[in-house]
Amino acid sequence: MTAIRPIPARHDWANLPMRTAMATFWPPTDDRLRFMKQLGIDDTILWATTFPTPESLSFRELLAVRARCEAQGLRLFAVESVSAHFYDRIILGLDGREQQVEAYKRIIQAVGRAGIPVLGYNWMVNGVWRSSYANPIRGGARATAFDLALMRDAPLIAGRDYAEEEFWDNYAWFIRRVLPAAEAEGVKLAIHPNDPPVETLGGLPCLMRSRATIERALSIQPSEAHGLTFCLGNWGAMGEDLVAAIRHFGPAGKLLYLHFQATRGTVPAFTESFVDDADYDPLALIAALDEVGFNGVMIPGHVPQIDMDTEWRTELSASKTPYHHPMGGFAARAFTIGYLKATIAAVRAMRSRR
Repeated sequence: MTAIRPIPARHDWANLPMRTAMATFWPPTDDRLRFMKQLGIDDTILWATTFPTPESLSFRELLAVRARCEAQGLRLFAVESVSAHFYDRIILGLDGREQQVEAYKRIIQAVGRAGIPVLGYNWMVNGVWRSSYANPIRGGARATAFDLALMRDAPLIAGRDYAEEEFWDNYAWFIRRVLPAAEAEGVKLAIHPNDPPVETLGGLPCLMRSRATIERALSIQPSEAHGLTFCLGNWGAMGEDLVAAIRHFGPAGKLLYLHFQATRGTVPAFTESFVDDADYDPLALIAALDEVGFNGVMIPGHVPQIDMDTEWRTELSASKTPYHHPMGGFAARAFTIGYLKATIAAVRAMRSRR
């Protein structure tokens, strides 16, 4: 049997095509990495919510993770979403935020020096909220759903109501300090929308809830090192024109990678769905991505739980999330990857015939 050759340490990311990828939790397991490779995937993303401390998300650990991915023939494209308690004092403007921002800059340095091009982040100290984690959809599959009417009386998350401009001030304080660190290390920061994209939950403003607010975030300190985790599920739930957004952000180099997550309905109520049963047209979206020269990766985000599937989360990652039901396993992710790979191939075939 021929051994898999390690990928070169400094890959020319800019010259790669648009492609599929999958995300896994730290620590990555070889069976999940092999599963990705067997699906014809060449890139992976590391969900970082399971790192216990900022110090554990170190250069040495990320280099070891990268080596483990490369041993299975996978490039490590991004680290995404460190635990909210790594930077909650920054979001809330509390004492101790100076220490947290210095720790965050050390994480950026570790990501860059380990040869990983992207660090995804969000502005959600409250995490992802849903009113149901087992909403029945096609054929009795289960998906998450959100209904704002059920959430209006949610108790305060952080002890009081926060004003929107107060949250914007805290965000500006953060981004003006971490962007120079990202620029120095050659790392791109990718902002994820609030999930759900509503005005407020539990007394906390949800800043990243529309195209206008996300453009405001990008404009605070314009930088080539700042872009988007373009989560189609959240952008769809916003009610935004997804093709128009791709054509706006794509030429500016702001689409760093995509969550090909699917929803039906918009705020104030929506449910997640299969990728072929969403309110958007996957063929039109991938054609638009091809048109603007998108060269990043697209991963399944949240996927439905189907019968006879195996949970994707590890025991550790399941303990860190609010989903009390199995949520989107191996088979549902393989279905999404197959659908996306076929759609990419169809778009390229149509382009070649022009």
